[in-house]
Amino acid sequence: MNNDIAYLPTSFLDVLLRYLDERELAASDLRHSIHLSAQNQRVESRTFSSLLDETYRVDPVPALGLRIGRMAQPQHFGLVGYLLASCSTLGQALTRYGRFQTLVLTDLKAEVQVRGSDVIHEWSLRGNDNALSCEFSAAIFINLYQSLIKKPIAPSRVGLPIPKPAHGDIYQAILGCPVEFNCSSIRVDVPSHVLLMDIATRDPHLLKIFDQQANAMLLKDAESSGCFETFLQELQENILAAMNNGDTRASTVASQMGYSLRSFYRKLSVNGHSYRSVLADTRRRLAVRYLADPALSPSEVALLLGYSEQSAFIRAFKHWMGQTPGEYRQNL
Repeated sequence: MNNDIAYLPTSFLDVLLRYLDERELAASDLRHSIHLSAQNQRVESRTFSSLLDETYRVDPVPALGLRIGRMAQPQHFGLVGYLLASCSTLGQALTRYGRFQTLVLTDLKAEVQVRGSDVIHEWSLRGNDNALSCEFSAAIFINLYQSLIKKPIAPSRVGLPIPKPAHGDIYQAILGCPVEFNCSSIRVDVPSHVLLMDIATRDPHLLKIFDQQANAMLLKDAESSGCFETFLQELQENILAAMNNGDTRASTVASQMGYSLRSFYRKLSVNGHSYRSVLADTRRRLAVRYLADPALSPSEVALLLGYSEQSAFIRAFKHWMGQTPGEYRQNL
């Protein structure tokens, strides 16, 4: 996997859809974006963050990330969720969670320490630490452990690396505990006695099977990481050439790389990518770089990125950055 990009299971997209359904929000464009992202086995964390942002534009309520995250269930954590539900106690489950956390979010590395009568779980979202993502991340962890023991035992305290909002009391009401803001990382303090509680769905036989599968997935990720990194670098180089030639179609790029279109798509999909997302990410990075050069006009930037029309570039840039190229330049 690209070390600059983190991924999470597409099953978390179901949580977004569930929220939209619960709120009876039509949000047809957002639903379409969610369904497109669900076509791969994994979704980029920054894509998921963008979907959270889109959800906020549709439903701008306080603590939206918490509200959505509180709808997550163990099954939304993919294989890891089923594994944890097969453990005997919450302590055993959270130990397994620490071992297999990168199967939930590929760059996740939570630190755990005992402090007084609490077990402190602390982690950061590298590169995607906007408020909604941090709220969502804290909420799904809390919902995970509460769902496993089937008891709504609140954390002792929660810390979020976001500015204190105007309605801070809503956060405490949703989580049922004191919430600190402007922290250096996400933190959830779990009362230590909760770790001794039994998990009703425990199944030693299934746990053994899920353990084997999860270990195999970790090994596979480690082995495929280097190979796919090379492929991705080659793909980005070919996309640059395709932009210069004015033909960025997947079939053209796949042929240049010596792949059939079907095998090209498959290689991207099994590694949590799509051609569309790689092309868009490459264009986004280059667009930001080109717009920093005052000698280049927006129409020239569009041409350099392989767009036949400047209007298509403007629409794409506004989707990526939330503002037009002209507005972005004014803020540089």
